[in-house]
Amino acid sequence: MLLLMYFVILLNYGISLLIGCIDDGKLLSSWSKEKVRLARKGLLLFCIVVCVGLLWYYKYWNFSIHIFNKFAALLGVSYKLSFVDKIVLPLGISFYTFHVLSYTLDVYFKKMKVETNLLNFMTYVLMFPQLVAGPIVRYIDIQRQFCNRAVSAVGFANGIRKFSFGLAKKILIANTVAKAADKIFAVPVEELSLTIAWLGAVCYTLQIYFDFSGYSDMAIGLAKMFGFHYKENFNYPYISKTVGEFWRRWHISLSTWLRDYVYINLGGNRLGKVHFYCNILIVFLLSGLWHGANMTFVLWGIWYGVFIILESICLKNFLENRKIMAHLYTVGVVMFGWVLFRADNVAYAFDYWKAMCGSNGADIVSALEFLKNDVIFAIIAGVIFSLDWRDAYKKHIIENLGKDYHRSFFLYKLTSYIIAFGLLFISSISIISSTYNPFIYFRF
Repeated sequence: MLLLMYFVILLNYGISLLIGCIDDGKLLSSWSKEKVRLARKGLLLFCIVVCVGLLWYYKYWNFSIHIFNKFAALLGVSYKLSFVDKIVLPLGISFYTFHVLSYTLDVYFKKMKVETNLLNFMTYVLMFPQLVAGPIVRYIDIQRQFCNRAVSAVGFANGIRKFSFGLAKKILIANTVAKAADKIFAVPVEELSLTIAWLGAVCYTLQIYFDFSGYSDMAIGLAKMFGFHYKENFNYPYISKTVGEFWRRWHISLSTWLRDYVYINLGGNRLGKVHFYCNILIVFLLSGLWHGANMTFVLWGIWYGVFIILESICLKNFLENRKIMAHLYTVGVVMFGWVLFRADNVAYAFDYWKAMCGSNGADIVSALEFLKNDVIFAIIAGVIFSLDWRDAYKKHIIENLGKDYHRSFFLYKLTSYIIAFGLLFISSISIISSTYNPFIYFRF
């Protein structure tokens, strides 16, 4: 599928170059402003249609046919479309499509000058740290780094440290709790007791956070080794006190992409409340679809959209001075949402929710068979490292540094490097000794 990737890259490079030439007066200088505006818009729409069309075909074609056939059956129409066999999903297509479109849109909206160096642009898209697993990096954020990139021993060491912590998140926490989550979600739903169902939800909640954020940290660390600086992609989302705050902290690169290129261009909250609510639902519907071609992902996106609308209406004011209740509410919404995200179909997700509400009783003993020592350790570590300890860490430094600032700071940095290399060693041993390494990102 490399030719497809190269085609998408060259298409966006070429279209952006044409738009840039039009803006500089090198093309269509004799045309009226209205014709120039239409030409720019036509080039942009052509690029978007081709890129989104390719993404839709490879990722959503059979899903669309399934929805069409279901809808036709409901209307009593006997005609059915045939599925396409053996559509191979190109690795990373969702990520590199969003990468190149962000660049073309930024050029179109004149947020940045067009990049004439094809090598720089191809390097931006094809850089291996973020090509398959993200985060979604915008060219406008790293354009200057191609010309003013500094590779240093300190930066390389910091990159290794960041990568090591990310790898440990993925291997030592995410993969460990994934073993329990996979076993529980494989249990027939009628056999799920309340305790087993909640244990599965907790394990998957930790798995998906430490898996996604671990990959992002590894990408950021790898890029840092080569002198590139990517923005953070996760900011302790599980400490959030509203669903809106959760989405400002979770998968930040995707959230901001949808906000800047979809939500704002739809009108945002500027055109009245009804329009605002519709925009929210559209954005979260797209967010759900971006994650996968299944009704569970569609409903998962709508699930969050509904709660954000409710928060804008009344919930946010109600929860404002009730911090514990607000946190429990947010974690509860997120955990029920992850069940929908993890389930193979909607019916299973709803039945799993019923089990979480106690429809099959609460058998505490049966849950113990899933709690091996490594899983217990990973759950405890996951809960601890889901919390933001930075303020406490800074306070501890301020209170204990005293006058010998440089020596104490050196010791703190040295300790972090020692821990990072220890985690790198343990993670490497774990990878070598285990054949279980689930790759959640394969669908993107």
